[in-house]
Amino acid sequence: MEIVRLSHVFSTFLDNSRDVFVYLPPSYHEAETLRYPVLYAQDGQHMFSSDEKGDSWEMHRTAERLIREDRAKEMVIVAISSISDQRVSEYFHDNPGVGETFHADCKGELYERFIVEELKPLIDRTFRTLTDREHTALIGSSAGGLVSYHIAFRRPDVFGHVAILSPFFVHAVVNDQATSASKREPISEMKLYRSYPNKPPVRVWVDIGGAEGLIMPRHVRAFVEELISLGFKPGEDLMFLFDEKAGHSQADWARRLHSPLLYLFGEIGRPLCLNLEGRKQIGLLGLRSKLYPKVTFDTGFEMSLLAAEYAVDPPEVLKVDDDGTIVPLSEGTAEVTVRYGGVTDSACIEVVRELPDTVSIEIRVDVPLTTPNNTQIHAGFGIPKVRDGLYQGRFLLPRDLTFYVKVSRGFGIHEKRETGRRFDTSESSSFHFIVEEWEDEPTGISR
Repeated sequence: MEIVRLSHVFSTFLDNSRDVFVYLPPSYHEAETLRYPVLYAQDGQHMFSSDEKGDSWEMHRTAERLIREDRAKEMVIVAISSISDQRVSEYFHDNPGVGETFHADCKGELYERFIVEELKPLIDRTFRTLTDREHTALIGSSAGGLVSYHIAFRRPDVFGHVAILSPFFVHAVVNDQATSASKREPISEMKLYRSYPNKPPVRVWVDIGGAEGLIMPRHVRAFVEELISLGFKPGEDLMFLFDEKAGHSQADWARRLHSPLLYLFGEIGRPLCLNLEGRKQIGLLGLRSKLYPKVTFDTGFEMSLLAAEYAVDPPEVLKVDDDGTIVPLSEGTAEVTVRYGGVTDSACIEVVRELPDTVSIEIRVDVPLTTPNNTQIHAGFGIPKVRDGLYQGRFLLPRDLTFYVKVSRGFGIHEKRETGRRFDTSESSSFHFIVEEWEDEPTGISR
């Protein structure tokens, strides 16, 4: 194994430079006539090592393990570092309202040209790669997943595969409900991705964690349904995973990386077991829910079923559509069984009279008095300022969101804390967070 650093790779389209890290597989220097498929990864500074902004995906170690186990092909991985003050601009293709909302130029198309017209030719000249679309893939998470999607769907002549992890597809703003003057909807949402009218010849991996707060599973599921309507076939050229307990972090993406790598350039194996995940209580009135049966294969590969065969006993209580949608019929409890590829699982689901869609969440955040006066505070979403040192608001949020966050100020400055704060919206609740110190604040200044 070797990781080559290409320093200060310049782009004429973007007029900037960045480091690019290239992983070479085990046989690269011995098998001098072999050529290898290539995976282009966004936020490349996190692929092979950690930094002050996040943990490492340890992508090289996962790839080596899968190669050693003869489950994945040897591959070249091109990790493209992002530039912190340019990331928002470069990872966003132009879409109505996006530039104004994020106060950024949308340079996604220029970044796309950098990869296709400058970086890929450089990689193909420098390393022994398989240059055709069938052996070229993209991977990214969050906004990196957004830009990977756009590039793959715009340039299927270059990229035959794309892995989209926890994509930042919808910008959601939670509006404070504490003031009676507020007439706004509880959540304002803006779509960040373009929809395309025709199905490109691209194989797509999409996933989402259950503890990603406002990066909501329903947004990603709606996107997946769009792909199905274009003609993508679940289990064939479309794979989806709902990772129920995962948050929005490098560590979470690292933990499930083996699955998209196997899908992109490996063998997924045979179904080993099935776990019926999803809410186990719904209402005749109010909250609706979907089931997400997760299949684990003998290779360790995991995917969630977008369509499955369900049986319900007794059928008078509820029914389950093929896409996992639970339709309540009467109060009571029923056993739901799902089958796929020779494996089965069952779960009991209770139907109650009413289960509201939303819950009331109150959040108070105490911050150091040294915090700049005009600072915006986020704890998974923006918290209004009450006075110096205190931010507080009351919000109506969809039931069943889970947040795992550090309180942040401004853009990307977090509280100095070893672990994140986990809270959920299963019931109406109040939370009080005390920020002792900011990451960029000298020790001893905070209260």
